[in-house]
Amino acid sequence: MLGFAVILSSCAPEKNNVMSNSYHNMTAHYNAYFIAKEHITTIEQTIEDQYDWNYNLILPVFPQFDSVSASAFTPQIEDCIEKASLAIQRHKGSKWEDDSYVLVGKARFYSLDYQNAVETFKYVNTKGKDDNAKHEALVALMRTFIEYNESNNAIAVSDYLKKEKLNRTNLKDLYLTRGYLYQRAGDYNNMVQNLIQAEALITNFKERARINFIIGQVYQTLGFDGEAYLFYKQTLKNNPPYELSFYTKLNMAQVTQLAKTNDAKKVRKYFRKLLKDRKNEEFKDKIYYEMAKFEVRHGHLDQGISYYNSSVRSSVNNNRQKAHSYLSLGKIYYDSLAKYKLAKLYYDSTLSVLPKDELEYAEIEARQKILENFVTQYTIIQVNDSLLNLTKLPPDSLDRFLNAYIAQEEEAEMKRREEEKKRKRNEARLAANSSSSFTQNTGNIGGNNFQGTTWYFYNPSAVSRGRSDFKRLWGDRALEDNWRRSNSAAAIEIDDEGGAGPDGKPLPDDKEGTKDKEEAFKIDKAELIATLPQTEEDKQQLLNEIEEASYQLGNIYNFDLDEKHNSAETFENLFNRFPQSEYRHEVMYLLYIIFNEMDNIPKSDYYKNLLLEEAPESIYAKIIINPNYRAESQAASEKLKKVYAQAYAQYQTGDYKQAMALINDGLREYPDNDFVDNIALLKILVQGKSESIYKYQYELNNFIKTYTESELIPYADSLVKASEQYQINLVNSTRAKFIPRLDKPHFFIFVYETDQQLSDALPQYFKTLIPEESSLKIGNLLLDEKHSIILISEFADKASAIAFNEKVETEKPSEKINKSGKFSNFVITKDNFNILYQTRELDTYLKFYRKNYQQ
Repeated sequence: MLGFAVILSSCAPEKNNVMSNSYHNMTAHYNAYFIAKEHITTIEQTIEDQYDWNYNLILPVFPQFDSVSASAFTPQIEDCIEKASLAIQRHKGSKWEDDSYVLVGKARFYSLDYQNAVETFKYVNTKGKDDNAKHEALVALMRTFIEYNESNNAIAVSDYLKKEKLNRTNLKDLYLTRGYLYQRAGDYNNMVQNLIQAEALITNFKERARINFIIGQVYQTLGFDGEAYLFYKQTLKNNPPYELSFYTKLNMAQVTQLAKTNDAKKVRKYFRKLLKDRKNEEFKDKIYYEMAKFEVRHGHLDQGISYYNSSVRSSVNNNRQKAHSYLSLGKIYYDSLAKYKLAKLYYDSTLSVLPKDELEYAEIEARQKILENFVTQYTIIQVNDSLLNLTKLPPDSLDRFLNAYIAQEEEAEMKRREEEKKRKRNEARLAANSSSSFTQNTGNIGGNNFQGTTWYFYNPSAVSRGRSDFKRLWGDRALEDNWRRSNSAAAIEIDDEGGAGPDGKPLPDDKEGTKDKEEAFKIDKAELIATLPQTEEDKQQLLNEIEEASYQLGNIYNFDLDEKHNSAETFENLFNRFPQSEYRHEVMYLLYIIFNEMDNIPKSDYYKNLLLEEAPESIYAKIIINPNYRAESQAASEKLKKVYAQAYAQYQTGDYKQAMALINDGLREYPDNDFVDNIALLKILVQGKSESIYKYQYELNNFIKTYTESELIPYADSLVKASEQYQINLVNSTRAKFIPRLDKPHFFIFVYETDQQLSDALPQYFKTLIPEESSLKIGNLLLDEKHSIILISEFADKASAIAFNEKVETEKPSEKINKSGKFSNFVITKDNFNILYQTRELDTYLKFYRKNYQQ
């Protein structure tokens, strides 16, 4: 007993002797550390086994995992950390202490606890005594930084390790991690260089095969087919799993036979051989996909489309491959054939099965939305035009057209239903054949049932397929005697008209098994007629929709699809068909740009000159005159915003004079920019506080006419209505009686029948009657539905206003301008004008005028 106590005392953690060190090294290694390391190995192997390798893209150097995977590892991770901690705490100073810390860091890494993983790996590098463990921690730290999206820190660790002398295992892991870093950055040259160095250090054949395959993929992507072929060949030498072997041979066909011999017949023969090989049954979708790519590269689009469709039909469980086949079809119809409606359908199908971890997912989704918008606008134009055209047909012609249309649609629907039945029969037949394959293949289980296979159970792909087929056919049954007794299903037979499925139930379209009969597809002619536009309002609504859809479609062609010719044609149709369109000026500007890009200078100049003549004050005209207008306008807007803030502060405090001074200075210095409408409206608000209500209303209406595209229009319109309602209430309170007090400032009024030419000419005429030094101002307003008025303000008193009125009568403007002679001219006080303008009682005022001014 005494000797045993001495031995235990010698093995205490604080002792530093041969016996103590040997004991703690051995116990730490083969107990807690061993269990913890097994957990990490199991986690890494599970991640690799469960990862969905996408052979359509360059494989990642390391298989990816996410939070769902990490949560599944929680029990192993917790036990790993616990066991590694025991090795650290109970065996301090052992040579496995640093390695145990590394395991703790890896456990935290695989639980996505990157921050604590980083701290753990840094601790090993700082406090550790074993150089190999420190290097392993640094390589793991570099990997953690990459996954944590801190590439600069990962590069810093990589640069540090360049100076260190690493053992073979750590050096291999460093090269792999560097390759992964460059892969994430898209730097394929440096990626390949590091993977080649790593491959020379890898001893595991499976891992070496995968790395060689990745190198081959990179070289193939970069266009170095010869180098790709060599690495694919190296992949096969390492006896890869069947799936990797299959894709390697498939890629070799692309880079070898085509590149070296240019013999298309040999390539096609090779593909047909792959299709006939029964062990490739589950890879038929991929084979057809590669056949399609081969034909498309040689310009055989029709054959390529056919093979892509065969790939889709052959894809049963591989949604990723099915999505890529759909996507390739969508790209053909989008890029090569410009059939956007068909392309949209294939992009819809792509997104319905495409996994969201695909690198192109966001790009594909964006293009699908573009096509969806395109089809929407295109359909609106087609349908609305068709409806409008049908309204122009005589009743008998319309009836014949509808009869033909109904017959065509009913026939198409019946054909579609037959195609759907056929598709379901094919799917059921495929499932039944797949289910029965296990029984058929085990009839001669020791024979060579599969081409190229020595024995069934040496083929992992066939075994996996057989296991899944067995479960689908018989269920998940225990291995026991008489296991078939619970199911005495009769033999399964399938014919062209239906039959039974693998579970003994009727196929979906089995005639005898189908209880519910299909209802006949009929179209009601009366319902079709009811959809036609019946009134002018209905027709105008359809035209409005066509106008909007044409504008949207032109923009889609121009900005999204880059179809300049189609865009120009669409915009010109809009321009000619809807000459009063709200988009008229913008469309002219776009046509000017588009035709210029198409080098059609005459047409480009035509729309430019038309725009400058028709709308010289529009933003589009200003951009043509000054291409830097937007940038300059933005700079001016920023400065004007500061002026606005100062003026608004003065407005709020009631200092209207100072506010007006700031506004006028700002408008003089920055007269033309995107913010000018804001300060112009503020000026009107200030005028509303300091000048007459008439002036306030006049300026508001003028603002609405001037800044037609301003976002402030609704607010300005609400101010006009509020002011008018106030005036109406005021007039009503005075019972619309004109005020006989005439010793006040006066206006001169000229009333004429509303006419655009007169509205342009009269102000110019009256300017000639006003002395240049005068402060009188001319306004042009609508009085009612038929009449407009020229208002000259304001005369200091009644006498000066009457003198001006007499001058106008002497000049006789009716003979010079208004040939009809239907006009009135008179003077009025400011108060009475407010009443007149609100009540529109012109005759009443003229009586008041004759009584108070002409007697």
